[in-house]
Amino acid sequence: MPKFKHYNQYQSMLLPPSLVDCLRESHICFLINDIVDNLDLSVILKTYSDNGCPAYSPRLIIKVLFYGHTQGIRSSRKIENKMNEDIAFRFLAANQLPDHGTINLFRKNHLTALKEIFPQIVALSNSLAMIDPSDISVDGTKCKANASKKNLFDQEEIDRLEKKFADYFAEAEAIDAAEDKLFGDSVGYNTVSGLVDPEKRKKKIKEMIEKMEKLKKAEKNIKDKQDQTKTKEEKGLKKNSTSNTTDPDANLMKMKDKSFQMAYNAQFATSNQIITAYDLNNEATDVKSLQPMIQESEKNTGEKVKTVKADAGYFSTDNLNFCDDNQIDAYIPDEMKSVEERQERKNEVPKHDRRNFQYNQEKNEFICPEGKALKFKRLKGNVTRLYAGTECESCPHKAQCTKGKTRNLIINFQSEKKLKTMRAKLNTENGKSKYLERMSEIEPVIGNIKYNQQFTHFLCRGKPMVLIELGLASIAHNLVKIFHCLKRNNQSRAEISWNTLMRLRTAC
Repeated sequence: MPKFKHYNQYQSMLLPPSLVDCLRESHICFLINDIVDNLDLSVILKTYSDNGCPAYSPRLIIKVLFYGHTQGIRSSRKIENKMNEDIAFRFLAANQLPDHGTINLFRKNHLTALKEIFPQIVALSNSLAMIDPSDISVDGTKCKANASKKNLFDQEEIDRLEKKFADYFAEAEAIDAAEDKLFGDSVGYNTVSGLVDPEKRKKKIKEMIEKMEKLKKAEKNIKDKQDQTKTKEEKGLKKNSTSNTTDPDANLMKMKDKSFQMAYNAQFATSNQIITAYDLNNEATDVKSLQPMIQESEKNTGEKVKTVKADAGYFSTDNLNFCDDNQIDAYIPDEMKSVEERQERKNEVPKHDRRNFQYNQEKNEFICPEGKALKFKRLKGNVTRLYAGTECESCPHKAQCTKGKTRNLIINFQSEKKLKTMRAKLNTENGKSKYLERMSEIEPVIGNIKYNQQFTHFLCRGKPMVLIELGLASIAHNLVKIFHCLKRNNQSRAEISWNTLMRLRTAC
């Protein structure tokens, strides 16, 4: 007969085991537990009142939220389920079981101060020599909003729908009046052939009234956006001329798969794969985000940024001027760098490309490859100049040069100089090496958040709540990196000097 160890799932225990004994000593939940126990949560504690029933400890809910995000679990309902099923969650919650509504309300009402807690996690990374706060990389990624693009409306579409609803309401009222006149108070008239079912009609009217209310909010939101804009260009932007009835703060953006979706643009600043700053906007491009991310990183770390690396989406004269003014060594290529340099290497620059137009400083004009002059026409703004061809109509090569009446060149000499200087800098050995660092510093961070944490879309709506979601994902990423750093260096949690990292702990 084969022998087996005793197996009885219903065996009672004389003494209940400790949850700590059920987890391996190196489990990440213990590190998260220690970190949260040593965080200064005074910004959250002051949002509570002394009145009413005692609330769950903020540290409890923060621990399960942090741990949940490290495991790719973001839904409050799923976290509630895990606290019933998962030993690590039960340990962090001390066998207390707040429901998903409590978790969601805490996230909504108390985690608005998450950006004041995040720097403490960054300080811990810095104390472990995991980062160099003076050397950062910046990048962004688009994440789908919790809204459908079918609910995106502009003013023209709102006017059309409002007219359609008004016509339907008028028609419904006419039918009601005709039925009342014909049948009075008698029952069963709704079954007579040729008449609309009044119950279905009332239901549809109710649905239309609800949609009308949403459209009114969207109309007001569009008006507010238009009132806040300063130029015609800003008024014409998609984000300022439309509103989504589900999430008004989201914007229609082109995603990596070339589809257009309601989304937010999540921004990160990192050092050695640790997030030093995060933010969120509804801009389709990254160019306006560089300066705020540098400033946010300096605020979180308390150290000045001296070197910044970013991709071509952040290139602009304003950004380069900002870096120069603040003594920041920037490594940011322009969008055409790789294409134009490849053409030059292969001697494939098109004949009528702008690079083949020669500038005559004395006459302040450009000479095209056919020897024709492009005269200065006017200033566009303060520094951008417009030059226009003078003999294009009679030129036999006009079709190869331009589709317009004349060939125009829009030149900003300051930008051109900055562009050439940056290209030369990036083509040096040091420049190539520094820019390559960006790929290993920030792209794995975005990959980890999107794929390991399964953060491909937001669950909440509205920028304040979405920003909290992004903050939790950023903290979870940093916690995992800290955990692996300690493991790699054979350090224990006991070796961390908490008092030098966090502000004085406030009891809760």
